[in-house]
Amino acid sequence: MNPAIDLESLRSEHESEEQWEVRRSFMLEHRDNFDEQELVTLAQLFTNIEFLGCRYPQETMKRIAQLAGKVSAKYKDSRKNKLKRTFVQASDAAEQKAKRSFK
Repeated sequence: MNPAIDLESLRSEHESEEQWEVRRSFMLEHRDNFDEQELVTLAQLFTNIEFLGCRYPQETMKRIAQLAGKVSAKYKDSRKNKLKRTFVQASDAAEQKAKRSFK
């Protein structure tokens, strides 16, 4: 373990508990393999992909997928029994609302 990296000091004030736990797990898993700056960057890329749906160049996506295998699997497994968001296009929602209000 790299004791020089104080992970707790790296938490963003805008990060939810869930996001922080996932990013922290990623950093814990890889803290011996990277210097602090690279570790923080890779962990942020990972959480951007998982939580925000961000996409990066293919080579970056592959690297993050390889590094995040265990953490990602654990996070996805923990989400299995939770509610999931469903996104619909605004036009579809408006159409459905209009159909209900005119019946």
